[in-house]
Amino acid sequence: MLAMPAIGQDDEAETETEVTGEIPWPEQPDLSRWQCRNCPLVEGWTGSVLFGGGYISDDFFEFGNYRGLEDQGGFVELDADLIYRGSDANYVDIYGERLGLDSRTLFVEGGKQGSYRLYLGWDEINHLRATDALTPFVGAGSSTQTLPDDWVLAGTTDGMTALNRNLRSVNIGSDRDILTLGIEFGGKSPWRYRANLERTNRDGNSIRGASFIFRAAELAAPTDYETTKLDAGIAYVKERWQLEASYNLSHFDNDNDALFWENPFTGISGAQAGQLAEPPDNQFHQVMLSGSWTQPRYLTLAGQVAIGRMDQNESFLQPTVNPNLANPGLPRTSFDGEVDTRIFNFRATSNLTRDLRARIQFRYDERDNGSSRDPFTQVITDTFVTGEVVNEPYSYDRLSAEATLDYRLFSFLDLSASAESEEMDRTLQEVEQTTTDSYTFQARSNPFDRLSLRAEYRYEDRDNDLDPALLGPGVNPDLRRFHFAEKERDAYRIAADYALLENVFAGLFVEIADEDYKDVDIGLSDARSESYGLDLSANFSQYVSAHAFVSFERLEADIFGADNIDGARWQGSQDDEFRTVGFGFRFDQLPGKWVNASLDLSYASADGDIEIVKRGVDMPEFPRLKTQRFTLEASLERQLRENLGIRFNYLVGKLTEDDFFRDNVQPDTVPTLLSLGELTPDGTAHVISAMLRYRFQ
Repeated sequence: MLAMPAIGQDDEAETETEVTGEIPWPEQPDLSRWQCRNCPLVEGWTGSVLFGGGYISDDFFEFGNYRGLEDQGGFVELDADLIYRGSDANYVDIYGERLGLDSRTLFVEGGKQGSYRLYLGWDEINHLRATDALTPFVGAGSSTQTLPDDWVLAGTTDGMTALNRNLRSVNIGSDRDILTLGIEFGGKSPWRYRANLERTNRDGNSIRGASFIFRAAELAAPTDYETTKLDAGIAYVKERWQLEASYNLSHFDNDNDALFWENPFTGISGAQAGQLAEPPDNQFHQVMLSGSWTQPRYLTLAGQVAIGRMDQNESFLQPTVNPNLANPGLPRTSFDGEVDTRIFNFRATSNLTRDLRARIQFRYDERDNGSSRDPFTQVITDTFVTGEVVNEPYSYDRLSAEATLDYRLFSFLDLSASAESEEMDRTLQEVEQTTTDSYTFQARSNPFDRLSLRAEYRYEDRDNDLDPALLGPGVNPDLRRFHFAEKERDAYRIAADYALLENVFAGLFVEIADEDYKDVDIGLSDARSESYGLDLSANFSQYVSAHAFVSFERLEADIFGADNIDGARWQGSQDDEFRTVGFGFRFDQLPGKWVNASLDLSYASADGDIEIVKRGVDMPEFPRLKTQRFTLEASLERQLRENLGIRFNYLVGKLTEDDFFRDNVQPDTVPTLLSLGELTPDGTAHVISAMLRYRFQ
């Protein structure tokens, strides 16, 4: 029998062990609570299938968001979690969840272990916003929206005498379907092959503003998108190095070129219709070569080189659909957009000594925008014609370098430090170059067995070469966009994990970050974020566990502004607070024929305050924004026969919001805005269900 030395022993100790036959094994972990899903190895089918139905107590659109449980009444549900293992290494995995609902997941994978795998995935996700929106437009949710035949035009909404009798409801939301197909194979050969195809369809509508100078309407704008992605690669893998060549394709297709609507207000300059461009069809191609090489214990090298191209050449819409305006025409019929991308990444990691580890990394990202650039005459909201401007298809180069050192100072203390410098050069922007330097320091300690501590500090400083003259016509030269502005940022994080008892664990974290935008006269001036959290978990036995958590987050920001007319200064501040608390437990192998039980409860609330100080005078306070969400899920399962059981589920959700942007804002509440009258959610829904589980054994 070959004796193995304990980790960390030197050669002399190893020799002595082999001679004496005494093995200094460390204390072994307690394996009683460890679970292996496929141990022992069983041939044939295992797993279970659940089938049943349930009832939803109320119609609650927002509650069904991502769940598919928005409509009152009964529903059918099917879940599956099946595994097949053959004696010849063939296998099949099937996982399905909520298969009877509008929001569902199905994933099937099969193949031969160590040789090849095939997989198929299907996801349906529903995003629901409102079921109480009201609009007078005929064809709401489509690309052409007209007014009723008896519509009465007016300068303000209170003069639209035909509004109320023509209001009709429209749901705001969309469904997203994702189909995934993939294959990987290689076997004993060092060659590896893979291909993944993903097609996403998004269908529905969303809220979009459509304006004529100072008068606007909210429209249920159509969403009919299809995105196809292909990722294929060939790799050659050896013991110490690997190399892969891959190809990526992304193709976006929009069934709608434009959104046309009739003006519900009395048109200025005869503007009785408007038109907005929809996102254009486009595609992206990229070829990448990536690889790595490892010298065990000493050095690892990894890198990537990629070149790509983005294309978009959709036809332009006419500058105006207003027949009373002189159409200034277009400099070309289509965009002829073309962007070349180049990426280079390199990383080297080395164990310099037993206690010292170093890493360096270089990243280069280039976007060369060769799209058409032409002067054109602007038409503002189909109402009047302005001067000539030139579109700005900007390019950029981004180069960064980072170095990191990790050092084990003591057996219970590890220290690390990193420095990174990034330089970004742009064209056709008011800031042509930004330089960002950041430094990170971290300490990790295990002062004793039950306690783990981590502390981190990060400092970031950004400088720029701002030239306000490049901001363009009609833009205040004092404006500073936050992602260009000079900035200093300090961030701290402290976290601790402590074993209160052998089976009770606690975690605590604190995060604080301050940002100061140094050269801002108009724009985001400063921001601060604070996060605190505590979580507890306990394993009372092999079959009983519990958890609890509480967290708090606060975001504050100050924004400087100025009036467009007289330039009078004002300052806005925002203060948002988020609180989350929850707990849950699980019982397995209950007395009698009860198999398991679980309960999870969570509560979240958020408050937001907005304050404006203008011309040195405190303005009236805005109402506080409030959101409260409560969710409780419980399940109980009982065994009926050896391979048959029944599971009972209960789910309750409650959501309330106070939002002055939407509360009591009917379609005609704001004189110059014909809104959708969307209300804030306020409701509760209960869901009960029973499902039979058949186990394959």
